[in-house]
Amino acid sequence: MKFFRRDFLFFLLGVLSLGLFGRMVRRSVKNPAESTGETLPDDFELPENATQQEYRLGGLVFRVDRKRKVVCAHKAETEELVWESQGEDQWIVPGAAFPMDLSPAGELWVANVGRKRLEQLDPKTGRFIASWEPKQVFGGCCNPVRFAALAAGRFVTMEKGVSRACIYLPTGELESVVTDALSDSELTYLLCRDGETIHLYDTGVRKHWEVR
Repeated sequence: MKFFRRDFLFFLLGVLSLGLFGRMVRRSVKNPAESTGETLPDDFELPENATQQEYRLGGLVFRVDRKRKVVCAHKAETEELVWESQGEDQWIVPGAAFPMDLSPAGELWVANVGRKRLEQLDPKTGRFIASWEPKQVFGGCCNPVRFAALAAGRFVTMEKGVSRACIYLPTGELESVVTDALSDSELTYLLCRDGETIHLYDTGVRKHWEVR
């Protein structure tokens, strides 16, 4: 049986097509939530809590002091200082980002951006409880610059340098990439909560994403 050149070319094109299809399938499985996001309208105004600097729980107010590199808690009624925390072994805050969040379960998490991890503090005492970091270490010099603690121990992050937003499992495994097209400047990244929905904004590219 003769094997003609034309048949060989068709065979080769078929193999290449299958390979390309396989790459597309693998990408879709790895990044199931990747989205181009919604374009912000020209008259868009940020929600009031988009620049939230403090969190409240059990009669206490939690804040970060970037200048002194400490996390502190005050009584909500009197502003009396209850505790200050330097985390597990000092907060490293080389830039403007020093984010914190309260999980739906009332866990207090703070980003030690210079050490590329999140640290959990006891809301009542400020005592260090645990740290979390992704299996594949955050890129850039200091991340995550924005984050939110989701239900069931998951986290959503906005990461500078690599310009992406991701969802991670409690184990540190990457669950999905929300977007890999953030702007180059972290100063345009904003993240806020609305019930169980997390809103991610990038005013640099005028985009908005929702995570639940």
